[in-house]
Amino acid sequence: MKRFTRTLLVACVAAGVFVTAAAALRFTDESYFTPEGVVEQSYSHQFNGDGGCGPTLPYQYKVINGALPPGLSLSSSGLVSGKPTQAGLFSFWVELSDEDPPSQSWCLPKTAQREFTINVIPRLLVTDQVPGAGTVGAAYSLGLVAVVKSGPEATSPPSSPVTWSVQSGQLPPGLALGADGVLSGTPTTEGSYSFIVLAVLDPKRSDTKGHTIVVRTPVAITAPPSSRPEVGVPFRLPLSAGGGTGTYTWSLSSGALPPGVALGADGTISGTPRTAGTFRFTATATDAESRTANYPATLNVASRLAIATRLLRLAKVGHLYRMKLRASGGVLPKTWKVTNGPLPRGIHLDRKLGVLSGTPTRPGTYRMTFEVRDGLQVASTKTLKLVVIA
Repeated sequence: MKRFTRTLLVACVAAGVFVTAAAALRFTDESYFTPEGVVEQSYSHQFNGDGGCGPTLPYQYKVINGALPPGLSLSSSGLVSGKPTQAGLFSFWVELSDEDPPSQSWCLPKTAQREFTINVIPRLLVTDQVPGAGTVGAAYSLGLVAVVKSGPEATSPPSSPVTWSVQSGQLPPGLALGADGVLSGTPTTEGSYSFIVLAVLDPKRSDTKGHTIVVRTPVAITAPPSSRPEVGVPFRLPLSAGGGTGTYTWSLSSGALPPGVALGADGTISGTPRTAGTFRFTATATDAESRTANYPATLNVASRLAIATRLLRLAKVGHLYRMKLRASGGVLPKTWKVTNGPLPRGIHLDRKLGVLSGTPTRPGTYRMTFEVRDGLQVASTKTLKLVVIA
């Protein structure tokens, strides 16, 4: 309620003197209720006075005990303003005075004091996060995080749920932001998408943060056709990655390569296998944005090529003869030939099948050196004896 100054005019006609009697100095009712503050948000509250020598002469205000919240200040005209930096309950005494020293002889300075309290609550803060790149067709998930900040270095989880929404911009097609702050889905279109999220804790506390998500085409690994590896034969399989960004990092994410074979930093699988067998593995390429592609493969390492036939059956003049030479190991196709010594007359060697056949015409003992060569051009030789009887 506003008090009006009442003045008593005392006329001393004989002396020609006029004296003014002023009402008591006080804070107005609206000054009593200081609004709640929020850390790092602008704050403003005006103290007002009544009575005394004002408002003809200006009122003056100052803090005489206690302290304002850090970040706020009180002007001489009674305005509390600034941005509080610390949460808490802060009590302080303010002195209200007339113009002091007075500029008018008719006014005797007066003062009034009152205690005030300002409650500063923590602000809501969306933390800085750098969303990873997405990949078309691959599941994506990012949990946004908000904390309450009660001081320059003091943060903690909110005591009640935060509600999230997209304030502006566009999410990548296929992604959606849940009210719980989880951004998830499967991107469908490559491109760069910028948007601003809004987090709300209560009517007084909210925060926004801008994000950009880049969606790229999938990282893929290709490899040229490769022959079957063989023990003791140098092997090379260059893998190539595409669709990603920057330099790729290669690793063996599962399984094992044959002993003697390794995966290089450039994605090349190479070496000389030392052991025959079946080896299953997965090679992984990771780009500069931590996106990956996998290349599952199986290497069937053949044993070293060798002629397995130890003896040739007897042949008889005038009788049909047929015998198949056998080779172990190696890779297809295999071809045969005689490198030393003539075959008996009437006997021929099938170079593709390794079969000796025909009807011998002369008896005798024939020593021949056979060579078999496989698809890797690995060769094996053996000298065998064919006896033709009459």
